[in-house]
Amino acid sequence: MEKNDGISREDFLKGVGAGLGAVTLGGIMGGQAFAAQGESKKYIVVITNGGNNPNRAILGLLMALTAQDKGFGAVHVWMTLEGAELADKNKADRIDSPIFKKFGNAAELIKKLKDKGATFGVCPPCAEYAGAIGSEKYDFVEKQGADWLMKNIADAVVAWM
Repeated sequence: MEKNDGISREDFLKGVGAGLGAVTLGGIMGGQAFAAQGESKKYIVVITNGGNNPNRAILGLLMALTAQDKGFGAVHVWMTLEGAELADKNKADRIDSPIFKKFGNAAELIKKLKDKGATFGVCPPCAEYAGAIGSEKYDFVEKQGADWLMKNIADAVVAWM
């Protein structure tokens, strides 16, 4: 029997999700305090769902679009776990929500956000797993790891979808 000292993908994703979830909770609490004072000018929408839960994926994009349209501040969409599918231009085109159908599919919402100045990032291992690499990945979506999120979460209003 071959010994495997490595961590499984499932365990890795659970660990990343739990760790980032704990960090996000702290960021949300701090972000709300900044928002109450009117000082926060940065909004990060973390999207963890794609085709597995299109309603949550589209809701996350709509939240980002609302913040962008209302002029609340700089908007950044960070995609991780199954949300990395949104960084794949072919998959994003097929992700639509039965609840939010009238607003368009993920690809249409991503285009609106980009055109209005929002920025995008994707977790590198998640992008690789989702197939959002090379010519399949939107060229304007930057690979950004948990270090990027940790650095930017402290002074932002964060929505975790």
